[in-house]
Amino acid sequence: MMAYLLWTRFKDQYEMIFVFANTSREKQETLLFVHQLQVHFGLPIVWVQAVVHHGVRKSSTHEIVTYETACRDGSVFEEVIKKYGIPSTAIPHCTRELKTNPIKSYAKSLGWTGYQTVIGYRADEPKRVNLLAAQVKKQWYPLFEWGIRKPDVAVFWKKQVFDLLLADYNGNCELCPKKSKRKLLTQIVEKPESVIWVLDMQNKHGMVAPLGYTGRLPMRFFRGWESIQDLIAESKLPFQRSVDQSMNTLGAGQGQQIEFDFELDEQESCAESCEPF
Repeated sequence: MMAYLLWTRFKDQYEMIFVFANTSREKQETLLFVHQLQVHFGLPIVWVQAVVHHGVRKSSTHEIVTYETACRDGSVFEEVIKKYGIPSTAIPHCTRELKTNPIKSYAKSLGWTGYQTVIGYRADEPKRVNLLAAQVKKQWYPLFEWGIRKPDVAVFWKKQVFDLLLADYNGNCELCPKKSKRKLLTQIVEKPESVIWVLDMQNKHGMVAPLGYTGRLPMRFFRGWESIQDLIAESKLPFQRSVDQSMNTLGAGQGQQIEFDFELDEQESCAESCEPF
């Protein structure tokens, strides 16, 4: 929605670049959605993927792909794990090496310096907004500035001919460790096959430690040092599943709610997302 508003309002005033960084673990609905943004809205989106440089102290750079050629088997993500180890909420190098650095690499390839980065924080996410830091980092939060809240986003998408088609508790990356336990358990119940890749990475690369790391091994994706086997076992126990609020247009507190539970919803906040900037 933010990209559409920026493009329609300001494309004649500013040079804008829209970049989608594919981690190779994106849900198929996400890839299709980004493609439809190009088709239906005419957004000039550039698709990039990380290029990992093994054996040298060099951050990930980028390669340009398309909707058709974007990696979908998790192998790009695995290259990051081979070099840096399994990421977690405490060591989120997946965001850094799969999103931030490839996007910066693409901007650098164009000769861009001193550019402004636009961030999609809404007006109902004040804890995520730091206007002073935004000035230093040359960031702009237009949705926050324009007073756009989550119900406004739902209204916008109800008027379109396409949508993301994902429940909001899913997120875009399969079993992202930044999600709360309730959301992870719900995803495992609804899509059991999603655990296969995580289990494979855990078994193959659990003993790979990030540079300078002297902590506990094997590495784990999830909070509390839980393994994917732990979460699978917990998903088989009774629990209240997450509820999709993505299309609630009635405002906060008007849709179906679940009671907060510290263990299942621990650290469930704005920090769960993996913003690259």
